[in-house]
Amino acid sequence: MDARPNSPEARDISYHMHGYTNARKHEEAGPLVIEKGDGIYVEDLAGNRYIEAMAGLWSVAVGFSEKRLVDAAVRQMSKLPYYHDFGSKSHSPLIDLAEKLVQMAPVSMSKAYFTNSGSEANDTAMKMIWYRSNALGQPARKKIISRNRGYHGVTIAAASLTGLPNNHISFDLPIANVLHTSTPHHWREALPGESEEQFSSRLADDLEKLILAEGPETIAAFFGEPIMGAGGVIVPPAGYWDKIQAVLSKYDILLVADEVICGFGRTGEMFGSQTFGIRPDIMVLSKQISSSYLPISALLINEKVFEPIADESNRIGTFGHGFTGGGHPVAAAVALENLKLIE
Repeated sequence: MDARPNSPEARDISYHMHGYTNARKHEEAGPLVIEKGDGIYVEDLAGNRYIEAMAGLWSVAVGFSEKRLVDAAVRQMSKLPYYHDFGSKSHSPLIDLAEKLVQMAPVSMSKAYFTNSGSEANDTAMKMIWYRSNALGQPARKKIISRNRGYHGVTIAAASLTGLPNNHISFDLPIANVLHTSTPHHWREALPGESEEQFSSRLADDLEKLILAEGPETIAAFFGEPIMGAGGVIVPPAGYWDKIQAVLSKYDILLVADEVICGFGRTGEMFGSQTFGIRPDIMVLSKQISSSYLPISALLINEKVFEPIADESNRIGTFGHGFTGGGHPVAAAVALENLKLIE
């Protein structure tokens, strides 16, 4: 580390608090300052070049400094640098991206709703699910099931859905109404001699027992990543998603596919849901949607989710949720160009 008082490293220590970092160790060791990126490479202040094998945070789908994305941002910045979607306002990049995403979806979806990050999108999904339960006259149906070692973000709701200890300890999380079920990690969790199919059946039984213990009439939704990312890149065992979906269908529980990491080509199909035969009611999208050149995320919701929400917004007078930067025109324009490249 460059220890000179005015160096970027020293100023970072003085002024910047990092995410997912031991703050005291950071004061001693300092940061790795990345200065530029090109393709699969990033370069630090000393000129050392690294292969960025994580693609940032699972997110730079088309590589760094892709000129087509830069040009798309510049064009939109000079035309309409900002607008929102509150009160029936809209703009062309948002409309085009919403249409594109709904048409790309592997199952029938009704609408796209825009947010700024995967955490915000999962938080929004939970609020929509609760809102829908109230709209349907089912106010007790508020419990959400996710999985141990699952990752869904860091806002209060999303971190509660996340099933990792460091996201809960000293944050007083998870909040009420969030439950966690078994991790589908056959290699670590299977019983001696238990096949993948047998293991998947046992996990589906665990889920059903949890639902019955809590009361099916209280369970609103199940959140899951097609492949669990931050929890250890856990590929689901044979039969897992079919068996889980059978349980959810039996008790009329919504399925939310968190495609923040798996979406847009990561699994060989456009979405992880296609790879594993998942039929979600809600899809959560972020990261590779814009290759993270600008923050943007989205939810895709089907008619089963949208229609009660629309009716309830009509009864109340509005759907009282949204973000200043949701569907930002520059981010949407970059996302559209990024999707063209991926396709």
